Amino acid sequence: MIFRICALALLLSPGLAMAAPGGLDVSGTINWISDAPVEKIIGTADGKASLTVDFADLSTLKGTFTVAVKSMKTGNEKRDSHLMGTTWLDAEAHPEITFVIKSIKVGEAPTGDAVKTATVEATGDFTCHGKTKAITAPVTLKWKGKKVKISTVFEVSLDDYGIEGKSGIVGNKVGKTIAVNATFKGKAN
Repeated sequence: MIFRICALALLLSPGLAMAAPGGLDVSGTINWISDAPVEKIIGTADGKASLTVDFADLSTLKGTFTVAVKSMKTGNEKRDSHLMGTTWLDAEAHPEITFVIKSIKVGEAPTGDAVKTATVEATGDFTCHGKTKAITAPVTLKWKGKKVKISTVFEVSLDDYGIEGKSGIVGNKVGKTIAVNATFKGKAN
């Protein structure tokens, strides 16, 4: 139930007032849900990202999103302790979950006057629990001037990252997949 957080949120947008590649530092909250037959677990985590982009061409977006495993919280200290343990996320051996953007496919072109909105698909390497897998996530960005809001919703399979937990827990008390909803905010440099 731990990686739901991977949260991958990306991107910038044209109209931010720069034509040359520029930097963007964003931070945010990742909400994740493990919905299993016996129990529904809702958690949060903190994330940050450092990105570069040519604001006139969103397909140039590159960068890395990072979530500190120890920032993950479920509202239950005992469960949080288990989440950090070796059979789950193993926070000591694998302290971060990352998403490294490899490519951007621009979907909906920017719309709006005062506040611009655009959609893209971000494909990259998602690393959790020491395992890396290529994933693609839909991303919505909104911006006004240099202020940017990036959001995404996607799912992560625990099996893809070798997260097994205690015998019989995954699929019963913990969902086999984790739904991730991430929102990041920041400013262009």
